[in-house]
Amino acid sequence: MAPMQGDDFAGKFGELFGCGEGTERVRRALQIISTVFSSAVEGIVVTDPTGIIRMVNPAFSSITGYCPEEAVGRNPRILKSDRHPPEFYENFWKTLINEGKWEGEIWNRRKSGEVYPEWLCCSAVHDENGAVTDYIAVFNDLSEVHFKDAQIELRSNFDQLTGLASRAVFYSRLEGELERQDRDGRRLALLVLDINRFKNINDSLGHFIGDGVLQQVGARLSRHLGGRDRASRIGGDDFHILIPEARSVEEIASRAEKVLSLLNEPVEAGENHLFLSASLGIAVFPDDGRTVEILLQKADMAMHKAKELGISNYRFFTGELGEQASSRLMLENALRAGLERGEFRLVYQPKYDLRGDRVSGMEALLRWHAPERVIPPWEFIPLAEETGLILPLGEWVFREVCRQVSQWASEGHPPQEVAVNLSARQLHQGGLASFMKTAMDEYAVDPSRIGIEITESGIMEDLVDSVSVLSGIKDLGMTVYVDDFGTGYSSLNYLKRLPIDVLKIDKSFVDGVLTDRNDAAITRAVIGLGRSLGMSVLAEGVETREQLDFLRQNGCDGIQGYLLSPPLPPEDTLRFRKTGHTPLFPA
Repeated sequence: MAPMQGDDFAGKFGELFGCGEGTERVRRALQIISTVFSSAVEGIVVTDPTGIIRMVNPAFSSITGYCPEEAVGRNPRILKSDRHPPEFYENFWKTLINEGKWEGEIWNRRKSGEVYPEWLCCSAVHDENGAVTDYIAVFNDLSEVHFKDAQIELRSNFDQLTGLASRAVFYSRLEGELERQDRDGRRLALLVLDINRFKNINDSLGHFIGDGVLQQVGARLSRHLGGRDRASRIGGDDFHILIPEARSVEEIASRAEKVLSLLNEPVEAGENHLFLSASLGIAVFPDDGRTVEILLQKADMAMHKAKELGISNYRFFTGELGEQASSRLMLENALRAGLERGEFRLVYQPKYDLRGDRVSGMEALLRWHAPERVIPPWEFIPLAEETGLILPLGEWVFREVCRQVSQWASEGHPPQEVAVNLSARQLHQGGLASFMKTAMDEYAVDPSRIGIEITESGIMEDLVDSVSVLSGIKDLGMTVYVDDFGTGYSSLNYLKRLPIDVLKIDKSFVDGVLTDRNDAAITRAVIGLGRSLGMSVLAEGVETREQLDFLRQNGCDGIQGYLLSPPLPPEDTLRFRKTGHTPLFPA
């Protein structure tokens, strides 16, 4: 519906104010009024005495983004920014009712979700008996060029995306509350909220949709908390929340549950209905600390622990978490030192080709020989990935494999192939294929003697990038394996898009092929899928002859596991490098 102009406005004003159209003077006056109404650069809203919008002018639509049919019949609360506390609006209505006028700066929200400042003048219209018949609001958009001071305040005090308090404003409020609660002897809770798997929204739907999600989460937090400085988007999808004057831990837990419940309803982003979950960490003053820094640190630890518990969980900080963080820091320092001191070693586990009855290659596996003990991969690999140390560590592994293959070739009996594991972080770093080519050229290693193993979940972190990187690796002449197949996303769509040579059946399925019908069915299905797609299938973790017989009978191409050999140091691999076509497992 287009905005009304000219005679349409004259008729509408006549209807609103009880003026007949028969008088030429009245018609001319209404014509002038309607022209001013439609031409003004200020936004104009006319409401009835209860606040329901009756008319808006074109400038209103231009400023707010709402066309007339979206605004008429609704309450001006559709523009509410959630930046003002309830007392602000109570004072607004008290002044308007008592004095007939209110003027000042107010923060509103456009249809797009953008929060903006405006200068508003709202006046009451009375009839001859003094009763209010209408309210007229006229406003200017203070975010325009000639109101720089408002823009400076907006940028410095509020997060531009969500309208929540900026980091500086939030921390200032937190500092003040800590001092006040300390004097009063009361508890205070600091919450760290992280949206689970938010990166997937940005990667799959785009940052515009992701920004819309964050705006709605911020709006829900602001409405729930009832104050613009009680929450802040610290960065990305991380929010900090203040709960002052908490009487008990039970109350804090109840309020944490209510914060998580704000995400129970789906978020509307574009044409998408997205169901979100979050992880929440809680630190309590004075129990967990008396400074902003310590409380933030401990709430963040608790949030990461909550993530381990599954979706939509919260966790209080405990001394145990502090001990874990201390142990983690010590392990991280030892990991850095171990890299510098050369404490890492590679061992090699053979693979066997069931169709050709011969050893088909090996997989390089990393071991850390720290001064006190040999630290297993499951203890240090996740930490290496989290800290980024996996990148220099991964480069060392690849170069060491190239060096070892080159040495074996010079001594005679090089393995047919050695596979190297890549983490998702390594896969998606820039220049990976170029680095690999340089290392192979340096040691004069044929790329066909190097394989790359990447997990299914690692591929799906960024499918588009995975297609590009793995295609580059494949172009070098290397073999591409999907490790732990079936334990990740189990989305078959990516298989046809990626240059995959081999699917590896995870040990968890192989363990149960003789005792669990589901494991047996999944294993058969993966073998059949690989065959239909022209891929080889290799089962890892094979430990018994009975498992081997099952895999052979169902057409599996190869195996790897302790039945054949445990991982071996380089000097103990000669037997398998020399095996050739000698059958180790005759049918």
